[in-house]
Amino acid sequence: MIFAPRREDVIVFDAPAYWHSGGSGRPQVSRVIGVPGAEVECCDGSGRLLVDGAPLEEPYLTEPASKLKFRIRVPQGRIWVMSDHRHISRDSRYHQGDGGDGTIAVSDVIGVVDLP
Repeated sequence: MIFAPRREDVIVFDAPAYWHSGGSGRPQVSRVIGVPGAEVECCDGSGRLLVDGAPLEEPYLTEPASKLKFRIRVPQGRIWVMSDHRHISRDSRYHQGDGGDGTIAVSDVIGVVDLP
């Protein structure tokens, strides 16, 4: 699929095998937070994510944006994803030490979820 990811798209993607304890990749649903070239950081004094230095408003969250601190510049051809249920999810934040520094290849995106 040729896909130009946009920040805040909810996507389905083939998660790398190392994202799962069973060792085999499988589809996963997450929200695009960082597109290629963006800097994503957690967090400002109010607990919000910063994308390119600006706070990201996330009214869909019921928990804090993240308890894990991070700062990453998203490489070309890759995206940074985070679940809307961050307190129970292992998303880009938890895979920073793995291959790809927690980012997902754009080519691994299966599709965009059509939300009302």
